[in-house]
Amino acid sequence: MDSELRETVRDDEALAAALSTVLDHAEATDGTVTWPGVTDDVPAEQWGRLLETGLLVDAGECFVVDDPTTAREVVDDVEPDPDAVGAGADEPGDTSWSLQDKVAGVGALALMASYQIPSARGAVGSTMHQFLGPVEAALPFALTVALLAVVVGGASGVLNRRLRDTERADRVKARMGTIRDRLSDARDRGDEAAVERLEAEQRELMSDQLLLFKDMLRPMAYTVLLTAPVFLWLTWLAVAPAAAITPTATVFPFVGRIVWTARLLGPIQVWTVWYFVCSLVGGTAVRRAIGRVTAA
Repeated sequence: MDSELRETVRDDEALAAALSTVLDHAEATDGTVTWPGVTDDVPAEQWGRLLETGLLVDAGECFVVDDPTTAREVVDDVEPDPDAVGAGADEPGDTSWSLQDKVAGVGALALMASYQIPSARGAVGSTMHQFLGPVEAALPFALTVALLAVVVGGASGVLNRRLRDTERADRVKARMGTIRDRLSDARDRGDEAAVERLEAEQRELMSDQLLLFKDMLRPMAYTVLLTAPVFLWLTWLAVAPAAAITPTATVFPFVGRIVWTARLLGPIQVWTVWYFVCSLVGGTAVRRAIGRVTAA
């Protein structure tokens, strides 16, 4: 990188920010970068300037940074501008909840609170029995619990996959790892200015991680709306067997006859353990199947 190009990068914060982002992506992978890989973080105008100035070199199906060591030293000398990258950058508003999300969150909290209120639990259970009662009447209780656990577990996995921004979370995680490595190198070489800059950038990324945690709660609200009514109905069914023909006990291989409402640990009953085992196994199988179909 010649001296004129160095001065150009130092004097243009937007170009320096774009070059820094491209370097981060290259360092987080195999040293190469593609336009689709950074399109959410680098404006098209700055990508074009990187190519025009020769900072990015065509390497066939991808690009490499010309003299990445010098390029890193140059961008580390530029005070970062939070607004320099511009379009496509992750904004705090990206994780804001819509009105629908807030309603789902309130509904989820109400359903969770109903676990502790017998009258509310009974109301939800009797209402759900209108829909799930025929299933329980047609199948053995153990199979009913297993079927609902698999369906609910699989549906919850799909909701999480659709509602969570996993790509953004991966980008933040990769960038945090890159900054930690750069910070360690800067400390080793005694570059206090770079250490101060990188620590500030690290703090900003920690704020992004907090926002991502908030974003993780959004699919959880919808998941509770799906799982809580089913679980409340099973609870109601287990404690009110007069409402339906429900066997009070079953026989497990190698264990023998066990009462469904028997307590294994504290308030945890046998049917609850059976539900969570089926949900874990069945939900994992469903999510893997969906992942393979999506990849294909």
